[in-house]
Amino acid sequence: MILTIRKFIYIFIFYKFKSKKNLIFSDLNFRKNDYTNYTQVKSYIFKKEFYNLSNKNIHSFDFLNFSNKLGGKIGINLSKESIFGWFNKNKNKLNFPWVEDYTSKRFINLLYNYEYINSSALTNDKKKLDKIIFFHMHRILFDIKTKKNSEVSSFDLIAYLLTSLINNKNNYNIINYIKFITDNQVDKIGMHKSYNILEHSKFINNIYEIKNILLFFNIKKSNLFDELLLKMTSILNQYFHSDGSIPLFNGSNNIYTKLIYNSLNKDTFLVKREFTNINNGLAFYGDRNKKIFFDVVQPNKDMISSNLSAGTLSIEFSGLGEKIFTNCGASETFGKNPEYLRYSAAHSTIILQNTNISEIKEGNPHIKFPQSVVFRKESNDDIEIFEGSHNGYMRKFNKILKRKLVIFKNKNKINGEDTFISYKEIRDRFFFHIRFHLAEEMVFNFTNNKKNIILKTKNENIWLFKSDTELIIEDSILVDKNLTKPIKQIVIKGILSENKTVKKWSLEKV
Repeated sequence: MILTIRKFIYIFIFYKFKSKKNLIFSDLNFRKNDYTNYTQVKSYIFKKEFYNLSNKNIHSFDFLNFSNKLGGKIGINLSKESIFGWFNKNKNKLNFPWVEDYTSKRFINLLYNYEYINSSALTNDKKKLDKIIFFHMHRILFDIKTKKNSEVSSFDLIAYLLTSLINNKNNYNIINYIKFITDNQVDKIGMHKSYNILEHSKFINNIYEIKNILLFFNIKKSNLFDELLLKMTSILNQYFHSDGSIPLFNGSNNIYTKLIYNSLNKDTFLVKREFTNINNGLAFYGDRNKKIFFDVVQPNKDMISSNLSAGTLSIEFSGLGEKIFTNCGASETFGKNPEYLRYSAAHSTIILQNTNISEIKEGNPHIKFPQSVVFRKESNDDIEIFEGSHNGYMRKFNKILKRKLVIFKNKNKINGEDTFISYKEIRDRFFFHIRFHLAEEMVFNFTNNKKNIILKTKNENIWLFKSDTELIIEDSILVDKNLTKPIKQIVIKGILSENKTVKKWSLEKV
């Protein structure tokens, strides 16, 4: 069966390859923002035949952007040798690295760096490069026909559009298909359904590139995406902490935050807006002094959700220009986020029996996850109330978890109330942990009763964390900007022996 599929693919690709001649690949660079991780590329690009390494990021061909910046004959020769060596090794493979959107990312990087690579190329080298691009074009066309809509990434859409237009197929059905996919990968308030702020930003960037491609080819449908861009950029403008960083949910990191922020500020229409109709996603509150984010994302089985963390009901909080509560973050150093950084314990949330709220599976959507994540919000002149709940522990422990946040608008204060509710009468005793990972460089001191902790930030602001239970401090880590730093975490822990248990806590500037 596998051989039959392989044969079909190759017949399809090479038939198409032979049917097209003299296609033009020059002047086709539509990059708006560059999200290449140059530190990562630098770690492997000077190794001999690095394209044989196991680092998955090599297969996106981001190294071409590094070579381009390197410039000169060294960069050109490095690019050509790596491309040709990689293709000879991988052209006959059926699965990886021809899966997900690696094909599309390679194609885009080949096309955007085409003139540079060919700037001193021999005729034979140019033909070899063209052949590799042809090959990718027809793999892309095949993939688009076989992928589910939820599996098509924004990089796939760019590659599909370019492939179609290079082949002189100006079909409005293609553009309408792209519009359909983009609309379905964004929730109703304008957030990308990965609920990863960095992926959200890349998605916006790729829609801008699609607009630029349509304008370049003189297609008068580029304005189809304007409303979506306005909605997505407006919501992105809300997702910055008071220190200017982005919240660390679902694999986000701050490597590109300056790039994201600067690109936002260039657009004069980006006024912050209130979004009151959220019932699922990353809820947020912000005023002049503080910002809070609350994970009430409803997980699902779509590939777009494959990098969701098991951090349901986790929070991040910043005040007076400094981050106070964080999640443990994410890394791009080795081409993937270590799975333990997706665990519930790596988030400022509520954990039962040291068990993940969702069952993590590497590179895939969660196997098991809460079937019901509920969120509601109330607001008046003095307070804003967030309430979230999930049933992720129902099957194993017959428990529903709730978190209530009372945010004081005119004070630098939040109150928290975490509730464990038994679905039925049970006698089992379960232990719980409520974790609050602290930002780096935080100094702490217990008060006499061990129920309060005085927090001193690096800017010498003093905050008081209170609880109705004795507190402990444990070690933790923060992984951000490809750096791992030791931090501390406040932990409320105990045993559940009743059908309903409520734990209260608060944080206030003093």
